[in-house]
Amino acid sequence: MQEYLKKARGGRVVQTPFLEAEALDELRRLARQEGLRLETFGGLPMASRQVAVLFPEHIPAVSDPTTVVFLAFEGDLEALEDRLRALLEPGQLGDLEETQEGFLLATLPRGLKTLQEAGFQAKEATPEQLPKTRERTRSVVVPSLRVDVVGAKGFGVSRTYFAQGVKAGKVRLRGKTASAKDEIAEGDHLLAEGLGSLVVKKVLGQTKRGNVKLELEVRR
Repeated sequence: MQEYLKKARGGRVVQTPFLEAEALDELRRLARQEGLRLETFGGLPMASRQVAVLFPEHIPAVSDPTTVVFLAFEGDLEALEDRLRALLEPGQLGDLEETQEGFLLATLPRGLKTLQEAGFQAKEATPEQLPKTRERTRSVVVPSLRVDVVGAKGFGVSRTYFAQGVKAGKVRLRGKTASAKDEIAEGDHLLAEGLGSLVVKKVLGQTKRGNVKLELEVRR
């Protein structure tokens, strides 16, 4: 992270690879201390993995470097993610989401070329294939049904950030203030101050790795 900050302090526009939410939180904190501006781009709404662009104050705006790719793939989300991790360079793998027609992957432009060269049926997603930002149904895979785990994944924020909201009493589950030990069940409504609300529409079952697949309706 210090390398990115050093380049931005020198007046350059600096782009990171895709980072997990926890790393993004830390980079935001450091950028504020340095007086640098920072924009993040995840390609997909509420993405947890995002690219950060650091730039000095005198630059008015920066562009979105991400690309959303539609993938036709026979298999489950975890199997596809394993293949993508083995194929793509570190930092090219953004969020991956399952749709009724296939999969959507947030990546960088060279990631699309890599996939096509490897024989994937991959093309840039059309506007009609992209999910709506304000209200959407999304499938997610989580290691547990804890409020902080599901909430962080559903809203695309770090687990630490969401857990702080739970601790501060800003998260409500089934109409009551949630605690860190609460677990979500099918049909539950979760309201997070400043983030929005989500409903667990379906618990789709356990994956081969022992994680849980959920269908969420998210509103921001």
